[in-house]
Amino acid sequence: MIIETKRLIIRPFREEDADALYRIKTDPQVIKFCPDFLDVDAKRTDMLSYIHGFQRIEDAGDTDTWRCYAIENKETGEVMGALTFCKQNMLHEFDLGWMMISEYAGKGYASEAAEAFAEDFCRSHKFDYLTAVMDVDNPASRKTAEKSGFRLFEKRTVYDYSLSRYADDYFYFRRYWSGCTLKDRYYGDSPYYGRSTSDRNE
Repeated sequence: MIIETKRLIIRPFREEDADALYRIKTDPQVIKFCPDFLDVDAKRTDMLSYIHGFQRIEDAGDTDTWRCYAIENKETGEVMGALTFCKQNMLHEFDLGWMMISEYAGKGYASEAAEAFAEDFCRSHKFDYLTAVMDVDNPASRKTAEKSGFRLFEKRTVYDYSLSRYADDYFYFRRYWSGCTLKDRYYGDSPYYGRSTSDRNE
């Protein structure tokens, strides 16, 4: 998959991107909000293995397995960040994420990449929407979601069954592609009269 926007190329990672992928992995903001990106203890020498894995997934036409795409500056050729993508095991929905090297954050690159990817994937694979989830304490990521056309669906709280307690809260967003014909997309899009009554045209 290769997608071009006004400023960016979204493409699979290549072997020569290993240093850039490690910079993303070790960026302070990525460590803060997604410490297990790739793996907690992933080293620079592991990057080629990850990239080869992403390539195998892409070559197989696998749309479900987690992988990363490079966000490349079209003018300079620099890899500035990554999009993450997979089909979530529990929700069975396709989820999009973004990670930027800090020096390139705040310039609209992540939202530009996310918007282009979401439109292209949904149109190509006939899916109505993608999801995005993020920590409630990550306002920059929420801003990226909203700027790229995602809309807050709800705030969710994770229950950790292994510890028998509630854990972190997170925001759950959806972005419906421009050609989606679904009428009811979010809470409140259609009237609700209760379970005991039928819908009425009032």
